Amino acid sequence: MAKKLGERLVEAGLVTKEAVDQALQQQKITGHKLGDCLVELGLLAEMALLRFLATELNTRFVTTEKLAKAKVSQEVLDKVPVRMAESQLFMPIAIDMERKILSIVAAEPQNSAMIDELALVTGMDEVYAFIGLRSAITAAIKKHYYGDVSAFNTLEAGVSGAHARPDLAGAGMDASGTRTGSGSRNGAVALRFETDVRGRSQIGSAVGAPSGLKNLMGATRGTVADNDFVETLNILVGMLEGSRKEMRGHSSQVARQAALVARRMGYSPREVSNLAIAAYLHDLGKPTNRHFTLANNAANHEWKKEAARLVRAPLRLFDTVRLPPAVVQILSQLYEAYDGTGVPGGYTGEDIHFGARILAAVDSSLDLMKNSANALGAVLHREEALKHLNDMSGSLYDPMVVDVVGQIHSGDLLRQRLQVDGRQLMVADPEEAVRTDLMDALGKRGLVAQAVGSIDGAIDACLAGEVDLLVMGLRFGMPDVCGLIDLVRKQPANAAMPVIVIGEPQDSMGKERLSQAGPSAVIPMPLDPEQAATTIQGIYRDRIINGGPGRVVRGSFDEIGPLALMQLLGRSKKSGRVSFRADQTEGFLHFEKGKLVFATFNGELGEGALRTLAKTEMAEFGYDPEALLLEMPQLDADAEALVGNLQRD
Repeated sequence: MAKKLGERLVEAGLVTKEAVDQALQQQKITGHKLGDCLVELGLLAEMALLRFLATELNTRFVTTEKLAKAKVSQEVLDKVPVRMAESQLFMPIAIDMERKILSIVAAEPQNSAMIDELALVTGMDEVYAFIGLRSAITAAIKKHYYGDVSAFNTLEAGVSGAHARPDLAGAGMDASGTRTGSGSRNGAVALRFETDVRGRSQIGSAVGAPSGLKNLMGATRGTVADNDFVETLNILVGMLEGSRKEMRGHSSQVARQAALVARRMGYSPREVSNLAIAAYLHDLGKPTNRHFTLANNAANHEWKKEAARLVRAPLRLFDTVRLPPAVVQILSQLYEAYDGTGVPGGYTGEDIHFGARILAAVDSSLDLMKNSANALGAVLHREEALKHLNDMSGSLYDPMVVDVVGQIHSGDLLRQRLQVDGRQLMVADPEEAVRTDLMDALGKRGLVAQAVGSIDGAIDACLAGEVDLLVMGLRFGMPDVCGLIDLVRKQPANAAMPVIVIGEPQDSMGKERLSQAGPSAVIPMPLDPEQAATTIQGIYRDRIINGGPGRVVRGSFDEIGPLALMQLLGRSKKSGRVSFRADQTEGFLHFEKGKLVFATFNGELGEGALRTLAKTEMAEFGYDPEALLLEMPQLDADAEALVGNLQRD
């Protein structure tokens, strides 16, 4: 007998048996399907459910958010009778009359009788059926067939509740993330799900949680989350820099590369967020005819004097804004040199905030490669700019930062992240040697990992949804380790995330307690990095097979050019969308299993868009492996073959 959906979800680690029982009770009241009940109750994230079902049915999925934004032409609506859509619960979204292909979102895409009937009624040769939530499909029918523009309003608020992330109080941290005197190291704290601006439900439960669980920095800015705040800065500062010619988009690129360096060096998501904020603000309030950097200041004494006077200009603009203390310190120390020859304070080495050291090196390298008005009077090739960093390593720049900047500019890390669809592992252990050895072993296997030395960093990453697999050292202490596992398991979006513990309790009581917490695996000490990496890789592959989510990967043509990017995605048989932004020009390419099926750039479509894109020297891009093409395909070409043709043009 085939297993029921609830059993399959429990086996996949997406929900607990208790959650299924609760959803079954809800089902008796509402009559809704089990999966819908799990999402409605906030026990399972919508995307996790749809991804799981889509994998089982060998199709793609459409979330409520994407279906709400879909533009459906009148031609499509005229072709499909509304009564049929309502009775069979599907929503037509696109039609290709030339190739006679219809695309729909259906609650039961495996219903072959419905597909055959629809093909017969519409005269189509093929019907592509994606899966979606019943409630979302019903709302789409109301919106497009009956003109109800508010059909999705309450629905989106309800579905978002499944993604509510915990906000934690009484954890010994103030709003800026600074540890306060209150809060016991091993004490239990109250875990609560707060209501946000879209009306998410409040659920209270007390758990033995890690003492490092703390309030999100968003508390200092009302209901705006860190990522939303940083993205807002990206948009606003990008608009301000639109007239800077060679420096157009500079702050955005600095912020992205500085964040990559910080993650690679093991800093927490909160610290990375603060660094990104500082990067977006660092040039505000300063002259546009000269760009102050450590490289420029060292080459021109007058610039250095002016830089000392203007270093706090961005902070004066934000006098009335409660910027995090770390952002203030980074901006204040941006022109401090590693050997103490910088301004305004003459700080040396690690007395300079790590964020300022990272920002200074990234800012200098990009300025040298982009800005012909730099103090050297010429744009340098990438190799020349990196040589400058290496020559000045230990004097102007932190040597460790210089090493990582070199890795970023090689493009190797970006290629790696594209290969794994942006998925990443987190290694959290208080011992640096363990983190370093394990990171090296994982890197040899093509896995992208970041490392942190504190339990707080691991917590931040999990709450921010930036981790696909967590490796955590038992050295943090049994209460913190078990508390974090419990926290992860209680979040719908992370319930299926593998958690691997390094180290095994020596006493039977400790072993029993850890077993009850439910780690995916326990790796014994002393650590064998290669063997541990093999174990982690096996569990990681299982995660992908079970439909683990990909995430957006951002990059620029500085790191990988347009043709090399298309070639990589084609060779890797990738599906998803690459969106481009070059000056005021935008566009995107859509891939399906290594084939290019749609292209638009600079107002052109198809191969014309590809030819223009191939000649574009500078652009920022984002690859979204979860994107679904809701337009009708206009191409059906092997990406590698297309690249070969473009190279010959």
